[in-house]
Amino acid sequence: MSMNPKDIFGPTAVLVIVAAVFTALVVGTNGLTEEKIAILNQQTADAAKVEVLPEADNFTTETVTVDSVGDVEYYAAENGAGYVFKTSYKSYGGALVVMTGISAEGEVTGVKVTECSDTPGLGLKSQTPEFQGQYQGAIPESGAFEITKTGEAGKIDAISGATITTTAVTNSVNYAIEAYNQVTGGAN
Repeated sequence: MSMNPKDIFGPTAVLVIVAAVFTALVVGTNGLTEEKIAILNQQTADAAKVEVLPEADNFTTETVTVDSVGDVEYYAAENGAGYVFKTSYKSYGGALVVMTGISAEGEVTGVKVTECSDTPGLGLKSQTPEFQGQYQGAIPESGAFEITKTGEAGKIDAISGATITTTAVTNSVNYAIEAYNQVTGGAN
């Protein structure tokens, strides 16, 4: 029994055409939404900057190189209120990104987790005001925050069941402190 070439090439041609049409639709949809997504991401980042450093007016974008981290993007308040540092650290679900506000006087004014792909219900607790509020205040004399599982005063209480996430946030904030010290030329 021999096959007719039309039995092979006909369905193959239809499949190729359907695939090409769907590919064009996906590319077209991406082209239409890419700019809107970029604008939304910028608005979210701008809101986070104001949230973690409320005293600031406008920001200029800068970069500083920190030995332990590499290049860190930061935003200097034009009115001299302080800085917002964008840092990240590998967490359970991938890179966890944090915005940390530090005043000109060297106090952490706010911390906001802006990107987190960790386990809902556990790792995402890092985005609660109660957890993020632990970092507010003077930079520790040691120059870095430490984690505790026992509620020890002056340390960051680990999220139960999400120690990796707690470590990622804490390391991101500590990177921001290093960047702050690099920018201001001082160590706290």
